[in-house]
Amino acid sequence: MEGRRRFAWGSRRELLPQALARTSLSRVFSPMHPAASINSNTSTRRIIGIDDGPFKPKRGANRGYAPLVAVWLQGPHLYKLKLGMITVDGLDATNEALSLLDGSHGIPILLSGVTFGGFNLIDPRVVRQRCKASVIVVVGSRPDNRAVKRALVKHFPDWKKRWEIIKSLGPLRRVQTLQDEPPLFYENLGCTPLEARRVLSSAAYVSRVPEPVRVAGLLGSGLFSQTRRSSG
Repeated sequence: MEGRRRFAWGSRRELLPQALARTSLSRVFSPMHPAASINSNTSTRRIIGIDDGPFKPKRGANRGYAPLVAVWLQGPHLYKLKLGMITVDGLDATNEALSLLDGSHGIPILLSGVTFGGFNLIDPRVVRQRCKASVIVVVGSRPDNRAVKRALVKHFPDWKKRWEIIKSLGPLRRVQTLQDEPPLFYENLGCTPLEARRVLSSAAYVSRVPEPVRVAGLLGSGLFSQTRRSSG
């Protein structure tokens, strides 16, 4: 636990200033996409995005840890960030996400898929229930669930528990967040498909990927790279 805390800079406190100091600002604050637009509704909407960062693959019994990043955006503006750590291929991602989201009720949450740190899964049903908020799972391409199941069966004795989370999502829907860009795929919990499409499209400022998820991924990569260098 002490190693994990050092890796996460001491605690789960808000880390926005430190994160921006360790990440290329030009990548975070990129120009708006020509097809994107901001109006009075989207500029004040608050949305949370969650993604992980790079991690070392599991080696034998030593699984290691991966960063889990939650960002809060109001329109295109980043105003809060929290960092947690999850076990690579573990089963603690849902609890870690809930710790990061503590106190944030009613704000829509975007998950970059459901697998983080390898096959460590966040259960969107639990997040939806505990946070009293809409949860939208969004991915860039339609996953091959048959291949995913084969991998789970092959590598995890507890594969049924992990597969149950994936199977519970049901069929993914398509949405084109920006004109002339490839579609995204999503699953909505706690809101209608139309409401989910509106949230995803309204948050696509720089690319087809909604800004909360894009920024969470960028900052996770920057934080993790800096920490690896400082820890040797």
